[in-house]
Amino acid sequence: MASQTPGGGRADRAGSDDFESGLDYGAFVEDDADTTQALPRQRVGGPGAGDHPTLVMDRGGIAAAGGSGAGAHAAGASEDIAFTRATPAASAAPAGVLGGAAARLPVRESAPAGGYAPDRYPGEAGVAGSRGVAEADGPTPEEQARLPKAGPRIAQVLLAVLAPIMLLLGAVRLVASPLFLWLEYHRPGFPEDDYGFTTADRMHYGSAGLDYLGNAAGSRYLSSLTHEGQPLFTAAEVSHMTDVKIVMLAATAALVVLTLVCAALAWYLHRTSPGGVRRALFAGAVWLLIALVGLGVLAATGWEAFFAGFHSLFFADGTWTFSTADSLIRLYPGQFWVDAAFAVALLTLAGALLTLVLGWPSRRRRELTQDRRAQLEATRLRWVREDAYGAR
Repeated sequence: MASQTPGGGRADRAGSDDFESGLDYGAFVEDDADTTQALPRQRVGGPGAGDHPTLVMDRGGIAAAGGSGAGAHAAGASEDIAFTRATPAASAAPAGVLGGAAARLPVRESAPAGGYAPDRYPGEAGVAGSRGVAEADGPTPEEQARLPKAGPRIAQVLLAVLAPIMLLLGAVRLVASPLFLWLEYHRPGFPEDDYGFTTADRMHYGSAGLDYLGNAAGSRYLSSLTHEGQPLFTAAEVSHMTDVKIVMLAATAALVVLTLVCAALAWYLHRTSPGGVRRALFAGAVWLLIALVGLGVLAATGWEAFFAGFHSLFFADGTWTFSTADSLIRLYPGQFWVDAAFAVALLTLAGALLTLVLGWPSRRRRELTQDRRAQLEATRLRWVREDAYGAR
C-alpha cells in the first residue's frame, strides 16, 4: 500500500502517489496519527454494477476526511478509490473522525438474494433466512423441539390400564392348558372321583373338553363322546361348554388385540416420552396388586359366593349349575376351580411384582431418563434447525 503525501515521518515509504487496494473486503486510509479508519461504501455504477456495495471518493475527499474534516471533493481529480467495507445503514461514521465529509457520503445497503442481512451468514445469532423471516411470528426452534405432553400422557394412562388386563388374560390362557390339567390330576391330594373315573379316564375326557374350548369344532365334538356305551355329556353340559368356548375365544381375541395395542403404545412412548413405558407399567402393576388383594380377600372369605358371582357375569342363571354325578363336575370338581383361580392369581402376582422390580423409580433410572430426554430434545432441536435452513 502506497503512502499519502510526504511528511510526518513517512518520507521513507514507497513514493507512489496512487492509493490502491487489492483487498476484497475493505480499503483503509491512514492519517497523520497513524490510525486506520474504515469508510462507508456505496454501489458503484448504480444498480446491477455488482454484488458488493462500494463508496466512490477522490483523493481530495480522502484528504478532507483524514485531515481537518472541512474539505470538499476536489473537482477534476484523475483517480478515484473504491472502498468495499460493508457498513450498516443505521451506523454512520462519527463526524469527529470523518468531519463534514461524512455528511456528504451517501450510503446504500442492499441484501443478497437469499434474504440475509449484509455481512451476515445463515445460522448467526439474530439472523434468519427467508424462511426464518416468514416464520418470525411462529414458534421458536426450541418450542418446536420440545417433546409433546398431551399425547404421551394419554398413552401412559391407556398402557397403565390395558397392560394389567393383558397380563391377567395371559395367565388365564396359561392355566387353560394341557400342562395345568396334567399337574392338577396328578398332584397329591386331588379328590378322587366317587363314580368311577380313573386318572387315565380324567386325562382322556378332560383333555377332550379342554381341546374343545380352543378348536373350531362344533358341539358334536363333545356330544359324540361316550363312556361305557353311554353319552359322556348331557345336552345341558354340551350347551354350557359351548358358552364357555365362546367366552374363551373372546378372551383369546382380546388378549391378541391388547398385546398389539400395548406394543404400539409402548413404541409411541419410547419415541416421545423417555421413561414413559416404565412409569405406565409401574402404575399398572400397583393397581393390579391392589385389585388382586381385594379379589383374594373376597375369594378367601366366601368362595361359593365369589364363584357364583364370577359365573353370573358371563353365563345366564341356571345354565352353569349341575349335579355332582354329571361328567363336568366329575372331571372338573370344585377343587379344580379353586386351584385354577389360585394359579391365575399366582401368575398375575408374579408378573406384577416383576414389573414393579424392573420399573422401580430408582435414582439411577431417573437420571438415565433425564439424560435420554435431554438427548432426544437436543436431536429434535437440531432437526428443526436443519429444516429451517434447508440443510436436511
